[in-house]
Amino acid sequence: MQKAIKLFMTKGFDRTSTNDICLAAKLTKPTLYHYFQSKNHLLFSVHMRAIEEILHPYLKEISLIEEPGTRLETMIREYTRMICSHAELRFILHESLMIKDKYFLEIRQEWKRFYLLLRDTISELQSTGRIGKELRPSWAALQMLGMMTWMTFWFSYKKKDEIDHLADATVSMALHGIGLKGEYPRKSD
Repeated sequence: MQKAIKLFMTKGFDRTSTNDICLAAKLTKPTLYHYFQSKNHLLFSVHMRAIEEILHPYLKEISLIEEPGTRLETMIREYTRMICSHAELRFILHESLMIKDKYFLEIRQEWKRFYLLLRDTISELQSTGRIGKELRPSWAALQMLGMMTWMTFWFSYKKKDEIDHLADATVSMALHGIGLKGEYPRKSD
């Protein structure tokens, strides 16, 4: 799967053949097809591994934060750090979600958990009067996700030393954009 994701990232999913994958992984085609039903199944497996290793621990950590302002700030900051620290997420977040096959719904449901937590956190802030009622939580959550996910198109993964500054700027833009009142954002250490 590691060889496959590297090929997908450099050549693209459509331009990477199963022969390319077998050659890179030093496998025969029958061995590849023993573990994966198809190239799409391999992509699904790569995506699910990233979800299990990266997204699930992130969701578990932020779900434990009770105070909604701190939760929202942490969600934005850590998501920005996460997508800027893992170059494979660029491919996973963009190209693999465009393939609408039998695996798509399961992948989409996993990522939807993050969206729902973000939306519900914004709703919780509205219910406490910390942000205005005129804002639609679903739209605000999608706009924040779009802003953060778009970074993968222009962020240089060679500039790891800029991730914290980018995370601070993203938190500031997002929280000020929704009108969150309070001491947010706090600068990262």
